[in-house]
Parts: sequence; structure tokens; C-alpha cells
Amino acid sequence: MSKILKNEADEPEIHIPLALAKKLTLPLENIESERYSVVGTEVSAYILGYVEVRVETEDRVSNWVKAKAVSVPGEYEVLLSDALTEALGVEIIKPKQGLWKFADEDKVRPSEKAKYWIK
Repeated sequence: MSKILKNEADEPEIHIPLALAKKLTLPLENIESERYSVVGTEVSAYILGYVEVRVETEDRVSNWVKAKAVSVPGEYEVLLSDALTEALGVEIIKPKQGLWKFADEDKVRPSEKAKYWIK
């Protein structure tokens, strides 16, 4: 069964590519889908359930945050919703340059290089 959701996630949400979901051994049998409105069109997203997410850096680890895990066929990057980013205590400083910081500190950090989960 599918339904239309808002453009922005109301709760912390993480997009996990199917190849990564398999590697993490998330249960993929009998998964349902929901319809999302994205950039003026609709896409189907598989609902993988809920997972615990945290940020780990060389000198710090955030608290665990419960997030809804979804997967859109054809999308190969891990993506965090605004709600999850905020819940993790992350503030984006310069998105194009990939600079961010934890909300409670001044240290600006570089993003990790994107990883694509194709197979």
C-alpha cells in the first residue's frame, strides 16, 4: 500500500541504498512502499523500518538517534533528512564545500567523501 507524504520528512529519516541495506542485513522481504513528493514529481520509497544512527568523527561520537530507514530505487548515496541532521546535533556551514560542525562546538569539519552503494 502506498500513500503520498509531505516533501520534507516529519521525523528523523535516513535513505539507505538497497546494496547497503543488504550489507547491513536489514530485512528486505515483504517491505512496503510509500509515495513521496520530490522536486515536483512522485517517487516510491521502500520502508525498511527503524534504525539507530549516530555521527562518529576522529574525536567525538554523537548520541544515538532513532530514524526511519527508507530506500528509493536508483538512489545510491546515504542521505539524511533535515530532521535527522538536526537530531544528531549537526549544523551545515557550507554545503557545497562540505563543511559542517556539531551544534555545541565551533570546530568546523569536512564531510566524508561520498560513497556510492551500487552492488
